[in-house]
Amino acid sequence: MNDQEAWDRGVRLMERIHDRLPHDLRQQLEAVLAGYRRRKEEMLALTLAGGSAGICRACGGQCCQNGKYRFSGLDLLALLEQQTPLPAPDFTQKPLCPYGDAGGCRMPAPFRPLDCVLFICEAIADRLEEPATHTLARLEQELRQSVGQAETLLGRRLGQPLLLLAGHPDGTDTPRRRAAN
Repeated sequence: MNDQEAWDRGVRLMERIHDRLPHDLRQQLEAVLAGYRRRKEEMLALTLAGGSAGICRACGGQCCQNGKYRFSGLDLLALLEQQTPLPAPDFTQKPLCPYGDAGGCRMPAPFRPLDCVLFICEAIADRLEEPATHTLARLEQELRQSVGQAETLLGRRLGQPLLLLAGHPDGTDTPRRRAAN
């Protein structure tokens, strides 16, 4: 299976999971995803305030190399839940990230892959003041908790890259128990 086939299969898998959620479980997941998106936006706003936009433009996005495995099942569920158009990955532009182009990431901030949001290069880190670094650390912890909550709710490893989830559509690669409600 090539990357595009894995992407298509992963999208279909997550669409089926999303569409089949019982109402109460969907509401719980929506609450988790709302926090997930909000914290991503907060993290990106803090790094922008620290001057990341200019640094990233000058760098040319070296952190965006080889990014095909960064987009997770949970990232896709966040898009589906908000009825946001799915990105059209371009797997031919290796080693560049298939979700970006010359202008940068094509995804709105709250839908960018978690790995991309969490990554702060040394040049940006050096410009951040201490209060911001503490807030970023707290937000990272909260984002990771959101991933765990969503995985517990759905009984699946949603933080895994979508391209890898496509290889295990039944979830047998990583059994998890659903939390008692």
